[in-house]
Amino acid sequence: MNKRLLAVDILRGITIAGMLLVNNPGTWESIYAPLEHAEWMGLTPTDLVFPFFVFVMGVSMFFSLRKFEFKPSGKLLWKITRRAFVLFFIAWLVAWFGRALRLIFVPGYEFHWFENLRILGVFQRLALVYFFGSLIAIFFKQKFIPWIIGLILVAYAVILGLGNGYEFSTANILSRVDLALFGDSHIYHEGAYGMSIALDPEGLLSTLPCIAHVLIGFMVGKLLTEHRDNNERVKRVAILGISLLLAGWLLQYGIPCGKKAWTSTYVLITTGMASCILALLVYIIDIKGRDRWCRFFQSFGINPLFCYLVGTVLAISFGVVWFGHSSDYRAADKKQTIKLYTQAANDSLPEAMNNLAVAYCSGKDVDADTTKAVNLFEQAAAKGLDNAKFNLAAIKMKQGDNKAALAAMQELADSAFTPAVLNVALAYDYGLLGLKPDHDKAREYYAEAAKGGSERAIMALKMGQGKEGGLTEVFSVPDDLLSTGLKTCEPINGKNADKATEAFNKALEMSSSKGDTYTPHKLLFDGCKAVTTSAKAASLLYAITFVLICWLLGYILYKKKIYIKI
Repeated sequence: MNKRLLAVDILRGITIAGMLLVNNPGTWESIYAPLEHAEWMGLTPTDLVFPFFVFVMGVSMFFSLRKFEFKPSGKLLWKITRRAFVLFFIAWLVAWFGRALRLIFVPGYEFHWFENLRILGVFQRLALVYFFGSLIAIFFKQKFIPWIIGLILVAYAVILGLGNGYEFSTANILSRVDLALFGDSHIYHEGAYGMSIALDPEGLLSTLPCIAHVLIGFMVGKLLTEHRDNNERVKRVAILGISLLLAGWLLQYGIPCGKKAWTSTYVLITTGMASCILALLVYIIDIKGRDRWCRFFQSFGINPLFCYLVGTVLAISFGVVWFGHSSDYRAADKKQTIKLYTQAANDSLPEAMNNLAVAYCSGKDVDADTTKAVNLFEQAAAKGLDNAKFNLAAIKMKQGDNKAALAAMQELADSAFTPAVLNVALAYDYGLLGLKPDHDKAREYYAEAAKGGSERAIMALKMGQGKEGGLTEVFSVPDDLLSTGLKTCEPINGKNADKATEAFNKALEMSSSKGDTYTPHKLLFDGCKAVTTSAKAASLLYAITFVLICWLLGYILYKKKIYIKI
């Protein structure tokens, strides 16, 4: 291998190892903070791995296109198009692979080709930025590319600024574009501030600054080839990196830095950091000749996308394939669940009426029937069940009957039903459901909901602190803020349980599986938990072990000099 490219391979290998590490913890409930993405805006070490890979893709793209003298030809255009298509289609193949495994190993699972299939994702983003970045590189003179980069970043910052692009809301232009093009069931739902909304971090519009990102890598590749002296390369790449980093850091006071929206400052800061690290690697490896430490990453770096693909397939397999069950295992029985709910509902148990109505609303495990659901909710609400009252109010909101919804929510809020308290707070903050804005009263309701454990209320108090306009100064358009998700009831406790209560509790038990399924993930994670008392340490140990398993395959390919290009 050409030693001149070793530093690039090592940086690429580091990013692949990092991507596998942060994507495969032992459990998502226990993760060290540096291994988590920023909740919305902001930057953590985890937010660096994917943009570093996009940057290195740009560097490698320069070397690849140089073989064609950066001139468009039928052969080159076919090569670019074919690779972009392969990258894009791989993601769908992986999704279908996961569904096929579940069809085999998960009782009652139904295979669907396109239902709820995520259209975009990591591989799809790589395909798009490679395709459009390559076209720009061969159809425009290189002296114009920095101007194209600047134009893209400025235009994108303006688009986000005018389109609520820095808000975590479906009013965000990023969400609106993806919802309009792909629909709610085909895009990722991002979670933050105690809520989840249809906002894809690899969405279509946010791919635009990612094209600028790969082009910056392309220009760094140009810098590396313009000078034969390694010291000059290090100096020029480091100067560029520091300049980008400083520009991004200064501009973030007006343009927030965040991966999930892939903001313009995020591009500048991460490409600046990647450039500085690449310069450091060139200095250590190519100038000082200290390369023994980097053999581990070299195994990932020569077959990066293949190693990442293998890691993704392994992660799916580890979580789905099982070797056996514990002695007390029992699979979920959805049909029996509905039967028992119906039995308890016929015996006038309000909790059973409510849960059966939720099933009729969703059409899950039973034919959808909104009329029957509303009738059951009304019966349960008449018996004083708060969950049923809230569900009726939520349905009224969806139907546009704000007056009835507000009356029901206010009644529930007065009885300290936390989800209703939160909705009333939001209604006062934004003037919804026919109320006039009253930010002081909204804060009182937020405080009450926060006492009830509402994460969204805690977020509202924190982010609206010191703001006269309340949360409206943070999120300008609240169309997705009101909670309309239906509430189910939990098991009923009590020694003197009657027949209906027993049927209801049995239904809840039958709705989910019982006992343990022995999957590779569980067996490996249990082994990690056996050597440490800390849940976070066990989760990290699992992630490291998973990376080592993937590395072993990469090392075998490296030793046999097998290069698999994707």
